[in-house]
Amino acid sequence: MNNSVTNNKSAHAKRRADSNLGIKRQQQRPRLDMNQAPRIPVRSTLASRSNHNSPTASTTERLSNISASSITSNSRLSNASINSNSSRISASSSSSTKSMSATTKAKKPIFDKTKKSIPTWDTKGRLNQLQAQLTETSEEVNEIEKLQQDLESSLQSKDGMLREAMQKVTDLERTIQETEERHQDELDKIRERFVSKNRELIYSNERRKKQFAGFESELSTMEFEYRKTKRTIEDEERENTTLKTQKRQVEGSLAELDAATRNKRLKKKNLMSELTAAEEKSETLSSRIESKGQYIQELQRTLLQNEKLRRKDHDKLQELKGNIRVFCRVRPAINSKTEPNLINARFFGDDNESMELTELTSSTLGRTITKSHTFTFDRVFSPEASQKDCFEEISQLVQSALDGFNVCIFAYGQTGSGKTFTMQGPTFPTEETSGMIPRAVQQIYEVVQQLKQFGWEYNMEGQFLEIYNETINDLLGNSSNYGRIKHEIHHEKNGKTSVTEMTSVVLDSPSKVKLMLRKANQNRATGATNMNERSSRSHSVFTLQLTGRNAATGETTSGILNLIDLAGSERLSMSGSTGDRLRETQAINKSLSCLGDKL
Repeated sequence: MNNSVTNNKSAHAKRRADSNLGIKRQQQRPRLDMNQAPRIPVRSTLASRSNHNSPTASTTERLSNISASSITSNSRLSNASINSNSSRISASSSSSTKSMSATTKAKKPIFDKTKKSIPTWDTKGRLNQLQAQLTETSEEVNEIEKLQQDLESSLQSKDGMLREAMQKVTDLERTIQETEERHQDELDKIRERFVSKNRELIYSNERRKKQFAGFESELSTMEFEYRKTKRTIEDEERENTTLKTQKRQVEGSLAELDAATRNKRLKKKNLMSELTAAEEKSETLSSRIESKGQYIQELQRTLLQNEKLRRKDHDKLQELKGNIRVFCRVRPAINSKTEPNLINARFFGDDNESMELTELTSSTLGRTITKSHTFTFDRVFSPEASQKDCFEEISQLVQSALDGFNVCIFAYGQTGSGKTFTMQGPTFPTEETSGMIPRAVQQIYEVVQQLKQFGWEYNMEGQFLEIYNETINDLLGNSSNYGRIKHEIHHEKNGKTSVTEMTSVVLDSPSKVKLMLRKANQNRATGATNMNERSSRSHSVFTLQLTGRNAATGETTSGILNLIDLAGSERLSMSGSTGDRLRETQAINKSLSCLGDKL
């Protein structure tokens, strides 16, 4: 008997320690899976005497089922639907709180202290009293079961609404992810508290099972068991107080979650309104874009027709202006001391096409006579004219080359009159001093880019040769082969003229033109005379072949632009040329005379 009492005391002390540790472990225990919570079946002899309707066993099983169903419901919910979960938990918690509150108020203590104490020897009376207490406990359990059924039916009705809400909330997942994580942490804490409470209830049921077993096996220890049960009830009341505090905290958290959910729903509604407005605006813009696209296509067809008309009109205009045009450019004085006998020039005409030169001469009688000479050209450029002004007159001819015509522009004049400067520019050109060749290529690049919208694609290849002492040299070839390769002129049946063994360079960027001009200047023959310190001693010919094709219309064009810098004409009596310079001057004058005969 003493051993039994001692064992019961030890078991009771251990259970109290486990109960106290359960509260602490509730805060320290890591996140648990409800499906892994232990389920301890509760059976007792007293339960079998009550037609197997033990409230303790039924309560334990139902609590385990509640845990499993809660976890199953939670497993169905994705992280994206935490707001809907919060709403359901709030509603369920609210109703369960009211029911549990009413149940708590109506709950009576298992053992009424006011009742008359039954003597220890009255075993039957004590059993009847325990049976009455079990009946009251069964009624309370039935009320809890009914409350559970109400909660389950409420959860089932909410499932349909939840699926609809999940579909709508999907579009807001990215926006509310941070809120979801915070809510998930709070739900994890609630779940941990629930698991802890479930485990404590299981342990409590185990203790009661042992108590009932003790009532059946040792009726003599009933008074001790009564005191132990009383202490257990006091512990449970303290736990109940703790749970109420936790419940209030959970209710506060759920209220915050509910407010956050309402805010998210309001924000979602506003976003849906904005989305609807944006979709309407998008439809309006789409229709406008479609109409604009049709209008653009019509404009493109019109532009294509206008481009054809422009080509015809441009060709007619060039024919009206004349297939051969002569422009005169007057170089400004470099140094009045080295050029004392300057002639006064006057420029006039509606298009600056005339020039009058005035000089003072002496008659046979020694009188000073003023002589005037008037010359008329297609255009006269005064010393103040810039490179840009000169290029504006020949830019239309460059356009004709793109349209498929053969164009030839050459600079002719006395040594030192500025031919090379006009055609190529200075050694280190700027945007203002750039010559006709780089300006022509630049214009061609710009026009080619504009013609791409009409379906035109162009290929451009350049050649650069010189004629020195009646010999053709390739200025773009290897400098070590300069003068060693024999180049011949071929006149083809289609009317084109070509030179053999010439280096062709694909000019797909303006930078390549600059490199080509620099290399050609390095290879070109120059020399000093009495009339020019750096005189070009050869004729240079820059040939640009333009081949175009229109993918839309199937048209093809092939034009050639020849830009020529002739060697300077000079009088042998004034140039003072001897030796090689004399032979160069004779060859230059001979070729210029031949050119004059052809013109």
